[in-house]
Amino acid sequence: MTAAADGTVAEPGSPTAVPAGGGLVAAVRRLLGSGFVRFLLVGGLSAAVDTGLLWLLHGGFGVPVPVATLVGVVTSFVVNFLLNRGWVFAATGSTRGQLVRYLLLAALNWVLTVLSVSALVAVGVYYLVARLAVLVVLTVLNFVGYRVWVFRTPR
Repeated sequence: MTAAADGTVAEPGSPTAVPAGGGLVAAVRRLLGSGFVRFLLVGGLSAAVDTGLLWLLHGGFGVPVPVATLVGVVTSFVVNFLLNRGWVFAATGSTRGQLVRYLLLAALNWVLTVLSVSALVAVGVYYLVARLAVLVVLTVLNFVGYRVWVFRTPR
């Protein structure tokens, strides 16, 4: 780190300066201000809710796997939609229209995931590598889709 005359500290490899003494806090605030980082955090939380409910309901209470899975998926969808709408994209406008677009994008994702992973495996890519590659690509495309279509700002 290099201290500048104005009391800021430049992080190595980054043109962005953060206030001296508050470098980590300022850096965390900057990251959380990034819509894409918030999007990733919401996705991680949604996955944790989905998996956590499956574990709690099936593993803890003996609820059958299909029921526990459905409850986890539906709950994580609600968490994901609401946090993306309110925290990530600060969307206004028709919640109903946004929800319909959100569900359509989710359906498209499921189809693209199955087709893409299957195609990559068919040409010799290891199935877990194929799944991770598709996950990375669709994550970026979803962020763009949410920003420009699902949670677009009304005119």
